[in-house]
Amino acid sequence: MNLRLPLQFLLVCGCVSSRCSRSTEIKEPETSDELSYAGSMACKNCHEGIYKSQQLTPHHLTSQLPDSASIKGSFEEGQNVFFYSPELFVAMDKKHDQFFQTLYGRGEKIKSKSIDLVVGSGVRGQTYLTWQDSTLYQLPIGYFTSFNTWANSPGFSNRPIFNRPITARCLECHSTFFKKILPEKSPEHFSKKGITLGIDCEKCHGPGLKHVNFHLQNGQVKEAKFIVSVKNFSRKQQLDFCRSCHGGKLVAKKPAFTFKAGDDLNKYFKVDSVQASSTSLDSHGNQFGMLSLSNCFLQSNMTCLTCHQVHDNEKGKVVDFSNRCMTCHVESKNSLHVQPSSRSRTEGRQAGFCTFKTLTGSQLKQNCIQCHMPEKNSNSIRMLLQGETIPTPAKMHVHHVTVYQDEVIKYIKSLPLSKH
Repeated sequence: MNLRLPLQFLLVCGCVSSRCSRSTEIKEPETSDELSYAGSMACKNCHEGIYKSQQLTPHHLTSQLPDSASIKGSFEEGQNVFFYSPELFVAMDKKHDQFFQTLYGRGEKIKSKSIDLVVGSGVRGQTYLTWQDSTLYQLPIGYFTSFNTWANSPGFSNRPIFNRPITARCLECHSTFFKKILPEKSPEHFSKKGITLGIDCEKCHGPGLKHVNFHLQNGQVKEAKFIVSVKNFSRKQQLDFCRSCHGGKLVAKKPAFTFKAGDDLNKYFKVDSVQASSTSLDSHGNQFGMLSLSNCFLQSNMTCLTCHQVHDNEKGKVVDFSNRCMTCHVESKNSLHVQPSSRSRTEGRQAGFCTFKTLTGSQLKQNCIQCHMPEKNSNSIRMLLQGETIPTPAKMHVHHVTVYQDEVIKYIKSLPLSKH
C-alpha cells in the first residue's frame, strides 16, 4: 500500500487528520529516495493479475492503515477490553473512522492513543502502532489469531506500556519504505511522507518510478527496463534478499532501507556466520538459519523461491507445498531413492523418498509438511492472554527440513487408515 498520493492530497488540501499528521511534525523536503517509488497501483496497469493476487498475501498485508477490515480484533462491547487487573484495563474504542486504545484505572481515563498503523497480516496476530510527532510507538494490546482475542503485545510485561519505540529495523521488515529523519535524535524519527506500507512490488523489484515512466512513454519496448528481475538473481542474491528479514538478528552497517534486492547482504549488515543448532533458532525471523541446516538445502541449489510463490497467498495449501517436494523427491521403483529433478540441481546426488509402507502413494504426496516441517512453538511471538501469567506462543512452521518422529506418529494416527 503506497501512501504518497493520499498524504500529498491531504497536505495540499490542509485537511490532515490527527492520524496522519500533528502540528509539531518535522517539515522535511522530499528527496530522491522517496521520489523514486511509484507505488504498487502503478504496477497494476501492466501486471494486473500479479498485482491482484499479491494484494492478498501476508507479505502485502504485513503493514496497513487501520480500518474495520485491517484490524482483526473486535470493538464490540464486551469483547473490546483487556484487563490487567479488575481496576486496570485497556479498552479498544472506535470513534467515527478512528480507532483508539484507552487506558483506565480505578474508573478514570488515564490516557488514550490512536491506532495509526496495523502491523501483522493477522495470520498469527497483529500489533498496533501510534504516531507521536515523528516517532512511532507500539501500543500495549495486540491481537492473537489462534484465540481470536486481544492480548498483551509480544515482549510486553504484564502491565500497560505506551512508550515502546519502533525502530527502523522493525519497519524495514514490515514495510517497503520509510524515510528516517533527525538521525542524531533518539528514539528514531521518521517522515510521514512517501511511506510505502506492506512488503510490496517495489520491495522485491526496487523503486519503480523510472521503470513506469519509461514504459508508459515507450510502449513498444517489451524488455523490462530500470527494474530488478529476481528470476535472474544468483542463488546467493535470492537468499540474501530473503535473509535480510528471515535470517535472524542482523546488525546494520548502513542506513535502513538502503539494502535493495540484488545487493550483497554482507555490505549492509553484519551477518552471524556461526552455525547454530536447530533447537537454538526460532521459527519466526530465522527461517534461513533453519533451512541452511537441512539436507534439502545443503545438497541442492534450492532457495526460498523453490518452495514459495510470493505473488500468491498460499497459506494452508499443504498439497501445493508437498507437490513441490515431489519435484525433487520423485518415487522410484523401490520407493527408496530417486534421481533428483532438474529443479533441485543436486549434481548427481540422490534425493530420499518417504519409506512408510503403511501409507498409500497419494497419502505420502499430500502432506510432506506435517512430518518434515511441522508447526512448533515460537520463542519470539508469545502473547499474554487475559488472566494468564505466562505468555502463550504462536505456532509456526519450522524450516529445518528433517524427520520429526513425534509428528510422524501423530500424522499416521490421524489418517482414516489407522483407525481400522
